[in-house]
Amino acid sequence: MKCVLLIFAGILSCAALSAQVRIQSALGGGYELLIDGQKTYIKGVGGTFKLDVAAASGANACRTWGGNIQQVERTIADARANNMYIMQGIGLTKDPKMYEDEAYKDQLRKQCRELAERFKDDRSIIMWGIGNEIELNGNSTQVAWEFVNELSELIKSIDKRHLTSTVITYNQRSLNLVAKYAPSLDFVGINCYGGITTLANMVAKSDYKGAYLVTEWGPTGWWECDKTAWGAPIEQSSEEKRLCYEERYNVITSDPACLGSFVFLWGQKEERTPTWFSMFTEQNVEGLPFSGLKAATVEGMERVWTGREPSQTAPVIASMKADDMTVCDNPTFGKGKKFKVKADVKDREKDKMTFVWEVLKEATITATGGAYEPRPDRVGQVRITRKPVLDFRFDEPGAYRIYLYALDGTGYASATNLPVLIK
Repeated sequence: MKCVLLIFAGILSCAALSAQVRIQSALGGGYELLIDGQKTYIKGVGGTFKLDVAAASGANACRTWGGNIQQVERTIADARANNMYIMQGIGLTKDPKMYEDEAYKDQLRKQCRELAERFKDDRSIIMWGIGNEIELNGNSTQVAWEFVNELSELIKSIDKRHLTSTVITYNQRSLNLVAKYAPSLDFVGINCYGGITTLANMVAKSDYKGAYLVTEWGPTGWWECDKTAWGAPIEQSSEEKRLCYEERYNVITSDPACLGSFVFLWGQKEERTPTWFSMFTEQNVEGLPFSGLKAATVEGMERVWTGREPSQTAPVIASMKADDMTVCDNPTFGKGKKFKVKADVKDREKDKMTFVWEVLKEATITATGGAYEPRPDRVGQVRITRKPVLDFRFDEPGAYRIYLYALDGTGYASATNLPVLIK
């Protein structure tokens, strides 16, 4: 009887161990994520927009940047409906002075306690992300990371199921400080764009010895790309981004210390342009004849997540020129001068295409760290054509962007834009 009891106790112990989220060392080196005993590689999306499309494309997780209890409950309901896991964010300030403010810290302690108590047994949430890029604005300090560690320990004292982490930029100094002052974290999330090919080496050379997730990645950022002669950052086209996403995903999966990633942005936002990080078009913008259509990067992620060729692909915009000048030629025109913009666009399935043109002023109200930016002012009217060619003329000097969207009628809208200067 004693033997039976011991065996039963052992079964209970194993069940308790498996009914949680944990990280373990892999046999061949690196790390593995186990969710209720099952090895899981995170194929995640940044955001909660159209999780049904994400799941159908092969994703298994989504990431948020914060939220109160009601917002988290809505995310959980959506995630459950689509069999997705959640990395739930807990928003922290990027203002270094606030980490000396006990009233602010008490507010965060209360929030973390309430979240941990409410969701400690939830099986959709798998990890907490305590802060996102808080080291910006000179905030990579001992006191800030010690507070992150305190919040991690607070959550762990209540929530025995889920992992804790923080999210930083590609920054070895910050990673070293996290390793020193926030040792209770289960892993570190790192946001990385153009430097993705050197990320694994940076982590390996740092003081941090543990698993990590790439918590944001995508196209080459506006802070790391080429610019026109007048300083306008040069954005990749949808097709260039698709190729970039596929290549960078393969880089991410090659590091055994990486538990997976969250592609950015599974949704739409204004950041220098309405299309820079957006994997879907804008919604309900007056004058634009589309709402939440997929960019070519969604096609690319379906390809790498599933390992299969998608049944439907996006239009391919190979080039866009103004009077035969590409963006590298710094297209510049005089006030009132007429010029022709023409794009080379193809559709692999030979779907009938519609072309939508919009002109916006170059963004002048900008932010850092993903903070809010207003949509730049539109110039003239949105125009729709059956061919990818259109004449333009500007009566006011200034910096503009000409946007072209190619719609194939199957849910895709590829995009590119051409900065022009009017003197």
